[in-house]
Amino acid sequence: MHLKMKFNPKIIFKWSLVFLSLFGIQMPKLLAQEKPNVIILFADDLGYGDLSCYGAQDVQTPNIDALASEGLRFTDFQVASSVCSPSRAALLTGRYPMRNGFPVAQHLGEKHKNYGLHQDEITIADILLEQKYATMAIGKWHLGFEKGMQPVDHGFQDFYGLQSNWHDGDPKLMQLYKNREVVQENVPYEALIKNYTRQAIDFIETNKENPFFLYLAYNSVHSPIIVNKEFIGTSKGSLYGDYVQELDYFVGELTSALSDNKLDENTIVIFLSDNGPALCHFGGSAGPLNGGKYTTMEGGFRIPAIVKWKGEFAAGVNDTFLSSMDLLPTIASLTGAKIPNDRVIDGKDISAILKEGKGTSPHEYVYYYNGANLQAVRKDKWKLHLPRTLEDQPFWSKKMIGKSFKGKNLKNISCKGLEVLTRPLLFNLEKDMGELTDISHKHPEIVKELLVEAERIRKELGDVDIVGTDQRIPPFKNIQEKN
Repeated sequence: MHLKMKFNPKIIFKWSLVFLSLFGIQMPKLLAQEKPNVIILFADDLGYGDLSCYGAQDVQTPNIDALASEGLRFTDFQVASSVCSPSRAALLTGRYPMRNGFPVAQHLGEKHKNYGLHQDEITIADILLEQKYATMAIGKWHLGFEKGMQPVDHGFQDFYGLQSNWHDGDPKLMQLYKNREVVQENVPYEALIKNYTRQAIDFIETNKENPFFLYLAYNSVHSPIIVNKEFIGTSKGSLYGDYVQELDYFVGELTSALSDNKLDENTIVIFLSDNGPALCHFGGSAGPLNGGKYTTMEGGFRIPAIVKWKGEFAAGVNDTFLSSMDLLPTIASLTGAKIPNDRVIDGKDISAILKEGKGTSPHEYVYYYNGANLQAVRKDKWKLHLPRTLEDQPFWSKKMIGKSFKGKNLKNISCKGLEVLTRPLLFNLEKDMGELTDISHKHPEIVKELLVEAERIRKELGDVDIVGTDQRIPPFKNIQEKN
C-alpha cells in the first residue's frame, strides 16, 4: 500500500523555525546573511605611498595593513578625479564627473549656491535602499549644501557629518550636521574622527540583524593637520605621519566592532582614498608615482585601495586596472540591486575579479579630466597626456608662471603637474608607472589611436569649449573659474 503524504507549508515553516531555534539561529539574521553588508571607508587626500602596506617607511598602519593582508590590495585602482567633489560624485553614481554634472570641486559662494549632485542622479545608497538596506552617510559630504543636494536626498536615511571641508575661517564649515539639522556649532576638528567612528559603530550595532550600507567619508588626512594629542609623535613621519596613524587607529576601531558583532563574514569592507596627496600644500607621498592631488598624473588618480569580504573574495595583491566607478555596478551585482538602465554607467561589474583575485581590466579606455578639461587618455598600459594651456586649467591648477614641458624626462615637474603642454606625451605605465620618460616618438601608431579616442570622447563628455552629447552641465558659467 502506498501512502500519499500531504505537505502543509505552514507546518513546514513552523517546524523550520523550531529547528533553527534549536541551533541558536534567528530567522531575521539568516535572511540578512543572504545580502552582504557594505562599508565604504573613504579617506581624504591619502597618497599611494602613505600606508605601510604600500611601502611607507616612516608610517605604520597595522589596521589598514590587516585589511590588506586579509583581502585584496590593488596596485592600479583609479578614481575619476584628483579633487574631492568630482571623485565622490563618480564613486557614488558610477559615472564620470562630466556625465553626472559634477566636474569641479564645490566651494562656498554665490556661484556654487545651486551646485550639487543632481536630484536625477542615482547613487549606491539609492539602489541599496530599494533592497531594504539601512543606509547612512557619515563624515564629509561636499556634494551640495542646499535641500535636494544633501545625503538624505540621495538615498541615505541618515547623515552625520560636515557638508564640506572643515575650516576655522568660516563658521558654516565648522557646523556638524545630523541629517538636515545643525547639532553643533564650531565643532573642534580633532573631535570629528572620534565622533564619526562612534556614530559608525552605533549604526553597525543597531543594524546588525539586517543588511546595511555605511559610507564613511573621513576628513582625514585633508588639511588642516590637527592631530589628537595621544597620536602626536607616534610616527617617524612628522605630524603628517601621526595624522595617518590616527586614521589607521580609528579604522581599527571600526573593523574591531565588526568582529565583536560577528559580522566579518557577512560584510564587504572597501577602503580607498578620494585622490592623491596634496603635495603642493602639506606633503604626503605618492610613492613611485609622479604628481599628486590637482594633477592628471598617476599620483593624482591612482590611490590605495583595499577590498575584503572574508570567505567570499580572494586575498593578495591585484594589479588589474580598475576604477572607483566600478563599485556601484559591482555592489549591485553582489546584492541583487538594480543598475539604472536609462543612463550610461561608466563603471563595470568586477565581482568576478574580486572573487578570483585576478582578471583583465573591463575598461578599454579611461579618461583623465582636470575639471572640465580632458588631459589624458589611457588604454591598457598606454597613457597619453594631451596638449593643454593655462587657460584650460581649473581654478585649483591655474598658475600664471606655468611653463610648457619640452623635454622627455619628467622627474622634476611642478607639484601641479603638467600645466602647459604643446605636444602629446606617451607613457608605458607597465614599465614606467612614474610617468618619467616620454616615448611618443617610438609609438606613433599608439599616439594616433589615443588622439582619435580623445576626440571621440570630447564629443560625448565635453571639454573646456565643447558641450558633450551626454554631458550634464553645471548650473553656472565658466566652469573652470572659481568666481
